[in-house]
Amino acid sequence: MIVPLAILLPIVFGLMTLGINSVSMMANRARLADASSEATLAVSAATLANDTQSVSGRQEIERNRDMVVSWMKYYFPGMKSVPEVNFTVAEGQHLAGSDTRYTYYDVDISLTLPQLFTYQPVTSGKSDYKLKAGNGHVNKYVSKPADYVFVVDFSGSQAGGRIAILKSVFAEITDFVLTNSPESKIAIVPFSTGVSVVMPGTNQRGGQNMGCSVLFVPNSDWNINYAFWGDKKVSTSYARKPLKTQTYYMDSARYSFYKKYVAASLPTIKEAEMQNRWCRKNSAYGVNEGQMQYSCFDPRDKYPDPNDPRNKLEDIFSKESQGLIEQEYAKAAKIFSRQAVTFTIEHDESINYPATLEKMFGNEAIITFPLLWTPYDSADYRPWHYMCRQAGWWKHKAGNDLTKESALSWLIPLTNSKTELDQFQKMDPVGGTHLSSGLIRSVPVMMEGTNRRKVFIMMSDGDDSPYPKITTDKWLKTYNLCQKIEEGILARSETNASKVEIYYISTTNAYTWVDYWANNCTGPARSKTASKRDDLVKLIKGIITDETGHLAVD
Repeated sequence: MIVPLAILLPIVFGLMTLGINSVSMMANRARLADASSEATLAVSAATLANDTQSVSGRQEIERNRDMVVSWMKYYFPGMKSVPEVNFTVAEGQHLAGSDTRYTYYDVDISLTLPQLFTYQPVTSGKSDYKLKAGNGHVNKYVSKPADYVFVVDFSGSQAGGRIAILKSVFAEITDFVLTNSPESKIAIVPFSTGVSVVMPGTNQRGGQNMGCSVLFVPNSDWNINYAFWGDKKVSTSYARKPLKTQTYYMDSARYSFYKKYVAASLPTIKEAEMQNRWCRKNSAYGVNEGQMQYSCFDPRDKYPDPNDPRNKLEDIFSKESQGLIEQEYAKAAKIFSRQAVTFTIEHDESINYPATLEKMFGNEAIITFPLLWTPYDSADYRPWHYMCRQAGWWKHKAGNDLTKESALSWLIPLTNSKTELDQFQKMDPVGGTHLSSGLIRSVPVMMEGTNRRKVFIMMSDGDDSPYPKITTDKWLKTYNLCQKIEEGILARSETNASKVEIYYISTTNAYTWVDYWANNCTGPARSKTASKRDDLVKLIKGIITDETGHLAVD
């Protein structure tokens, strides 16, 4: 039977329309699957939080939506309208059968595309059709347990709004890490010119003992017992004087400290009681005798082992102290004088760079000296008084004496205790800036960790102070400090390390220093800037998780 052409042609056109449109639709469906997968990876790389409550969160959603729309326009230039884009983000997901945690991202895309052929009997007059993205998702895994050491600029320029932002950032980051990777640990190293630390034991009135800590091997002309001299009066005026002249003025300053600060702390103590509790009465006294009528010192052992020779150094008239004063006074006076210019004992003349590189992975080269609770610029009691002002001082807050004393900031070693990490919220910055010093001092902190991934995150608002800048430049350009840190940690089996990363974050958009650290330490991918709270959170979360994510299919 011969089918009339009038009947056959509509059938042929219908089949052609159906076939071509179907092939086009299947091709576009496959193309959309690829496009949506790539778009979802891009969204995960941007660490979208999908915060619909805050203004900044909604702005971030719109930026990511615009990015996805641009992606769709590239793949589908013939789109008839703007696609519908919705996001799903779920943090803290747990991978079944393991301890791995991840953030789940899904981008739901619906777009309208034109039919290639519009034949009424087949398309019913419709000139377009809708496609939705398939079931491709992205899981962005929180890295396996890691050790994170934050080396944080606590110079005076960070005060006010900047430290408020950092406190908010750390509160969220701490929760994020401990929720998603409980085995991970975080340390905080607050630096200015030196790192402030809480020392063992208590002071004479029961409050904290504070100290200032750096790590370097001194050249011979600058090598003294810094812990001994850290609370003694020294002066170039007495450097060539007889030993008794030197000890008399040291003794005089010590008595003054006990009277002005120890006895004056609440509840106050009368001078006679002070003398009875902490001072030895001398039958002969005066400059020629080398001592005051009362020589004051804390009779308690500073160190647990009573046979520890350092316990003999609290009394400046012990045999051990007298020998040390005789040997080192002139050098200590020179260091005191130089520190008034450089604002630190850790300067280009004093540092033995090669020896420091060898010893920075342990505690041997750590120098920690006491900070008496006096005004921060009291050179009679704090000879290195330009250092570690971020530790605090006499009555930096109302009533802050030796009894109620509370530090301004202090080093928090690696821990996964939220209680310990939340102490950062109580801290405040003061002082200069010496970033390389803070980084080096953080190395033995990192060495205490046992997780295989080690991440240093330096955060600063700008340049080093003038003399510290000289040493930072030398450390980075001449001695390849960052490379030596990475190589040294990986080479030591006790660290259990498989990966070491060093990041630099400028908190003030200081692009000059972003480039400087990129070129001389971290590489461009690990030197960034973020000055706003949400940008900092996103940047740090991006460091903690992997860079983009991994496609997953339901």
